Amino acid sequence: MMKLALMAGAIGEIVEAEELRSLGFEAVQAFFGMGPQGDPEDPTPDELDAHLRAGDVALAAMTLHADLVGVGGMVQADVDRTIRCVKKTAALEGRFGDNEKPLLIWHPSAYPEAPDVDDRVVFEGLCDALSSVCEAAEGAGVNVAVEITRAGSIGSAERYLRVKDRVGSEALRVCMDAANFTPDRTPLERAVRMLGPDTVIVHGKDVRFDETGKVSVYGPTGSGTLDYPAYVSYVKDHADAPYFVLEYYRSREDLLRARDIVRQSL
Repeated sequence: MMKLALMAGAIGEIVEAEELRSLGFEAVQAFFGMGPQGDPEDPTPDELDAHLRAGDVALAAMTLHADLVGVGGMVQADVDRTIRCVKKTAALEGRFGDNEKPLLIWHPSAYPEAPDVDDRVVFEGLCDALSSVCEAAEGAGVNVAVEITRAGSIGSAERYLRVKDRVGSEALRVCMDAANFTPDRTPLERAVRMLGPDTVIVHGKDVRFDETGKVSVYGPTGSGTLDYPAYVSYVKDHADAPYFVLEYYRSREDLLRARDIVRQSL
């Protein structure tokens, strides 16, 4: 059964480290600094260990927000930064609990936009960037999980599979966050079924749409339109991920309500 996890930023703000286990959380997801110049903001192994020891929890994943691709194709500075984070993730081996390997989540930034953008150049640049990152990940023994997001360079299950076919690396995996791209980009059940074999971690938040079909707001589990019993059921049927990470909670009440909704379905 999947174990519950939460974002490291909640510790000391919404919950205390010492109560994580008693509240049912067994892991935390932590973050590298954003962008190509984010190295000074990266947590040190000692800082991470202090959090993990205080809560007696595992490290569910490290996370990096980076573009990797722009209107001109691959962004080399972002690729170099991501490869550095792959190596830093590998150096944290032994802290990742039930994960098969050390895990780095890559969160794509916004899809490159310009009046004369060439989408084929964007696609080729994205594949070249991920090929370089995954080559480094394979050598380091790390999985790189794409957090598919509707506004990003990988915005649907179908797009991910096309990139995966081109990159051809077993290190390229999925961070399943249904609120990020279902049902408007890929229907919920189909998305989980298509991505299940590559899914190595699951996120839980919620989403609401306006009358035009665009996202109006993201929020904690239970605050939007995502069918959580169905979502969790599909994940259980089609994926084998050790951790379900809650996010977008703004208060202790939000977090505990989200926990209880997911628990009922697990």
